[in-house]
Amino acid sequence: MRLIVIALLLALAFSTAQATPLQGSDGNSTVVLFGATRTPNLTDENSTTEFLKIDVGLLRTENATYQMMDADNNIYMPAQFKPLFSGKQLIYFNIPKDSLFKLINVTPAGGKPIYINWWVTPKGSNDNLIVRYYGITDWLINPDEQGIVVQVRVQNNGTQNLIVNPENFTLLDQWGWAYRPTAGFDPEIVGPQNATSRILLGFTGISLISRPAALAYDYGASNQIIIDFERDYVQLSDELVYGANATKSAATVEPLPALALPASDQSTQSKAVQAPANETTGTKKSSIKDTLAASKARLAAMKEGLDKKTTGSAANNSTSSSASNNSSSISA
Repeated sequence: MRLIVIALLLALAFSTAQATPLQGSDGNSTVVLFGATRTPNLTDENSTTEFLKIDVGLLRTENATYQMMDADNNIYMPAQFKPLFSGKQLIYFNIPKDSLFKLINVTPAGGKPIYINWWVTPKGSNDNLIVRYYGITDWLINPDEQGIVVQVRVQNNGTQNLIVNPENFTLLDQWGWAYRPTAGFDPEIVGPQNATSRILLGFTGISLISRPAALAYDYGASNQIIIDFERDYVQLSDELVYGANATKSAATVEPLPALALPASDQSTQSKAVQAPANETTGTKKSSIKDTLAASKARLAAMKEGLDKKTTGSAANNSTSSSASNNSSSISA
């Protein structure tokens, strides 16, 4: 049991080490965002939503309220809270799949709202293509190994068709050890100036002490692309969050007043996405045994669904059209 506890704590720690911490203060309390991951909505296989889990640290306050704003200015309220140790919390948001975010409002108990710009969508490029990394969409663990699922998008900036395969990608841990994908997508032919949709890559058999640190495209080639999960996760600029005419001082004085929603303002509050009926906004505690069993089941399902390598002609694949983004500035 002790080993299981250690394994789960390691996975939790690693899942929050994928980005540079962001922080804000109201002059008294300080809020630190260490990172975020996404996991499927396991209560409904056909669900169009997923959970965004944010690792938050609070200094000089014991509690806070939270609101998220996406790239389309929709507001989301927390679905669940899970206290951790030493002033840290996991905040769950039930969000539409593939959502992009630009701002979080954290209001410490008895304090003033703190507005923190979100992370930029990391990207890497060479002369012919751009790879965008949208983050981890599932984290799987058992006592012997871990597996992760990441979401990416490939844009063809060249003049000839581009064939994109799962084998183009490599996951690197903090020591530079390479992992190849074990589950993914069917090879796609992407025409010039077109892009794939957001595609999923699964990596299993990862050591429990490895921390995913980078994702590479054509690793080892002369034109390789490497996205560093920490270095390339920078904060969105005020211009992208508040608009081209905004200044940092103006944004600090009066940032998006629509976020500071009074509890009685039902007309504005109706735009916020509330927690689902089968979720509570209070603290939920699940046993380590249940958490481990659910994770092992997802890991087993991923392994059973390993994609067979395509040996047929790639010409049978239709040309992929460019996927639409809900905000080109946020994903840029």
